[in-house]
Amino acid sequence: MFRQSGLILLFVLAAACGHPVDSTYAGDPLVTLRGQASLSATNRPDGPVRLTLAWYPGLVDDSAAQPSAPASILTEDIAFQSTFPADFALPLTQPPPEAARVAVGGRIRGRAATGFLLAYRDMNDNHRLDPLPARGGLSNRDRVVGSSWGGADSYVLLYLEEAQDADTGLKRGFNLVHITVDGGGVVQLDTPIPLALSAGSAQLDLLACEVAWDQSSESEPPCGLDFEQPPPPEGTLEVHGSVSLEGRAVTVYLYIDRDDVRLNDATVTVAGRPIPYVNDRFAYYLEETDSTLLSEGGTVELVVRWGDTVDRRLLTVPDDFSILSPGPGARVKSNTELDVDWTAARGAVAYDVTLEAPDAPELNPLTRSFTNATDATLLPVSYVGDVTLRVAAVYQAWDASHYGWLSVENVRTRPLTLVP
Repeated sequence: MFRQSGLILLFVLAAACGHPVDSTYAGDPLVTLRGQASLSATNRPDGPVRLTLAWYPGLVDDSAAQPSAPASILTEDIAFQSTFPADFALPLTQPPPEAARVAVGGRIRGRAATGFLLAYRDMNDNHRLDPLPARGGLSNRDRVVGSSWGGADSYVLLYLEEAQDADTGLKRGFNLVHITVDGGGVVQLDTPIPLALSAGSAQLDLLACEVAWDQSSESEPPCGLDFEQPPPPEGTLEVHGSVSLEGRAVTVYLYIDRDDVRLNDATVTVAGRPIPYVNDRFAYYLEETDSTLLSEGGTVELVVRWGDTVDRRLLTVPDDFSILSPGPGARVKSNTELDVDWTAARGAVAYDVTLEAPDAPELNPLTRSFTNATDATLLPVSYVGDVTLRVAAVYQAWDASHYGWLSVENVRTRPLTLVP
């Protein structure tokens, strides 16, 4: 199930060029992982949280024998606090176990081990993360509530047995790799690792599942996990829509649901600015052509209030980027594919690429591609005339506790002409 993610990691490592260990070992730390744990306003763990580093031998080597479970190396208590963010330090006193080390290949010499930092609720109080059996059935199973592995924005610990070429940025021993939508690379070992804590989910628990890292459970949910999204609790405010920055122009388009009822009397603010409800748009709407509300790479707070219910979340605007091709004013043949390239925007998890006709808005978008790469091929369209190429770097502020989907965009546009 995680094979594709493993291939992504292997690609990044090239481009950047179990058995538990006794956690009572009192030797000096070989390395100390540091970071900051944060909480959402509502989706919180309901008790003390512990840390562990889990090694996954099959992540970068499809031929490696699959372990019966991820191999845990060390745990450390983090006191659950009423105020967050909370700094943490996880000292590692031993290298990864032999069972976690496999041959990687490519530009990486020798054997390697790859690990994720996990936060978990120790439900049986045995001071370790217990792996989930293949068929589930544990009545008081531990819950994974946070991970340094987050897909397009992840931190992975890489241990190498041998010295590597200097241009890889990798060294013998421990290395910290930051994976981003544009590839990422090796960072300093003392780089703070962000760790968002939640009440947990089936997707997070999959990181402790015995069979999640092979192909042996394709026909049924692995480890008995339930991936059905539960209905939101009664009274939950669901926030949907988009917040967009294009140059200095800002557009906010939001709609709020509560118990399947669309609200028009909530109080909505972005960075403290009230967002009014506009009747003819059936949404909370704000449009400013010369605005200081948002900035590239900046973070603002969205607050929604209805009665005694308050929903808060942080919105981060992706950073600066540029469209590389086609050039401004390019003439492109109609009914042909259009190749588009752009630079990466830090903070973006995906890119929404569209071709739009200003004189025929009812046809928009003429063609579209949604990708996490920095290039796309738009399908042919039969339209002839002036069009606008729109590339939006997207940060998606989604949280299972909110049951809403909110996109934060930084937009670049380019005028083109489709010719016969």
